[in-house]
Amino acid sequence: MNASAHSAPVGPASAVPMNFGRILDRTIQLMRANLRLFLGIAAVPAVAIVAVFLPATAFFLIAFAPLMRGETGPPRMVPFAIGWVLFAIGYLVFPAVFALYISAASYAVTRADLGFPATVSEAFGVAWRRFGRHLWLMFLGSLYVIAPLLACVLAIALLAVLLHFAAGDSAMGLFLVPLIILLYGAVTVYNIVIMLRFSLAYPVCVVEERPAWESLRRSAQLTQGAKGRIFLVLLLIYAIAYVVNMVLMAVLFAVGALGFFAAMAAHVTQGSPAFFVLIGLGVLGYLLILAVTCLLSYAGLTTALGVLYRDQRLRKDGPSVAPLIAGESA
Repeated sequence: MNASAHSAPVGPASAVPMNFGRILDRTIQLMRANLRLFLGIAAVPAVAIVAVFLPATAFFLIAFAPLMRGETGPPRMVPFAIGWVLFAIGYLVFPAVFALYISAASYAVTRADLGFPATVSEAFGVAWRRFGRHLWLMFLGSLYVIAPLLACVLAIALLAVLLHFAAGDSAMGLFLVPLIILLYGAVTVYNIVIMLRFSLAYPVCVVEERPAWESLRRSAQLTQGAKGRIFLVLLLIYAIAYVVNMVLMAVLFAVGALGFFAAMAAHVTQGSPAFFVLIGLGVLGYLLILAVTCLLSYAGLTTALGVLYRDQRLRKDGPSVAPLIAGESA
C-alpha cells in the first residue's frame, strides 16, 4: 500500500498546453503507469458503497422474506427500518468519504503528473490533514447544484396550488406537465455547466492550498473557455466506464440465467433457503460490479481532472508557473 502501490513513474508532461488527443494520451499514460496507486485510492469509496448497500439490502430481504414465501401481511418492520437507517447513514457518510477520496486522488495524480508518484497512505495523509476544508468544499459545491433544484420544486408546487384554486385540476395538468419538462431540461443543463465550472476545484484546493470559496473561484477562472474540452474528455471516460459496466452486467445476467435454469432443474422452490441464497448471490454480484465500475470511473475521472488542471494552469498562468504541491520547489 506504500512503495509497491505504483509501478515505474512516467516523466513529467511537457510544459506546453495540450490538445484534446494529447490530454487523453497523458491520462491513459498516467493510468497505466500508476494503476495500482489510483485504484488503491479509488477503493475507499467503492468499499464504502458495498459496506453500506450490502447489509442494507440483506435487511430488506429479511423484511420481505415472508412475502417472497407467499405469506400475506406487511413486511417485517424491524429489519425494514434497519435497512432504511443504513441507507440514510450511507447517504450522510458518502459526501465525507468522497471528499476524502477526491482530495487524495488529486494529490496523487498531480504528483504522478510531475513524475514523482506518491503512495496511497501519503495521499490520504495529505487529504486528512485538510479534511475539514475539503468537506466544506464538497458542501459549497453541492449548494450550487441543490439550491436551484429546490427553487424549481418550490416554484412548481406554488404554481400548482395557484392553478388548482384559479382554474381547476384540468388546467393544472395542462400547464404543469410542459413546465416540469422545461424546468427539468434547464436544471440539467445548469448542473452540467456548474459541474464543469467547478471541476478543477479539488486540484486547486489540494495543490495550491486555497480555501474552499477561493478554490471555487479559481476553478471558475481556470475552466473559462475550456468547458467544452473538459466536457468531451470527461464524457469519453464516462462512456468507457459505462461500456465496461454494461459488459459486466451482461455477464452477470448470463450467469443469473444459468443459475435460474439450474435452480429449476434442481427443483428449488420460492421461499426456500436455496432461493434466498441465490438472490443474495445475485445482489452481491451486482454490488461487486458497481464497485468495479466505481473503481474504474473514479480513477479515470480524477486522473483526467488532474491532467486538465495542469494543462489549464499552463494556459492561464503561463509555463513559468508549474502546478507544484504546496511547499515544494521545482
